[in-house]
Amino acid sequence: MEDAEPLVSQAELARHWGVTPRTVSRRLAFLGITPLRRGRCRCLTPEQAALAERFHRHLNQGKDSSSFNLGSHDALDAQVVPARQPTPPISGHDLELAPQQLATMATAFLARLTTLPQVDPLQRARGLAEAADARLVLTTKELTAVLGHGITGWRDSRDDYGFHFTRHKQQGKVLWTVERAPWAQSPRDRTPDNDDPVPASGPFLGRMGRY
Repeated sequence: MEDAEPLVSQAELARHWGVTPRTVSRRLAFLGITPLRRGRCRCLTPEQAALAERFHRHLNQGKDSSSFNLGSHDALDAQVVPARQPTPPISGHDLELAPQQLATMATAFLARLTTLPQVDPLQRARGLAEAADARLVLTTKELTAVLGHGITGWRDSRDDYGFHFTRHKQQGKVLWTVERAPWAQSPRDRTPDNDDPVPASGPFLGRMGRY
């Protein structure tokens, strides 16, 4: 009896990409992928997970989802799919090996997925805080990298993750600034409320006292 096909859960993809489960669901819906239910878990086949991984890399490059070619079957990079030597013309017997080769590719992808270091859950928050406190001006690609997902559909301003994002245009380029939301500012940045003013001390007159 053959072993059951290994599956990848949506929760694993969310941790791997550093995004929320809702973001994973939106990406799968765009790709036309319907996850399989295994108890309370929603899972993907290795082929579906490989397609989702390719779409994630496409977005991380700052590209729009509309430019992603769903019909493309480009091979994954060398870290996922081992390089193969040129093969002779395919015969009828060789066609029977295609499912085995596909299973090998899927197994390699799963192995890489499980060996990748865990994503720091505070990575996005730290990156946004650094950009806001240092008043950095980010390109769309840089902001996408900090957020961990694309920003397709964002308008000129947006409030999210406790920050306010503003879009600017300069010499044909789209740039972004990040500010902390008023309620998310650090204590040292806030104006003290109801603090009594410190009384000014009189002039120092040495041992003679005051005149």
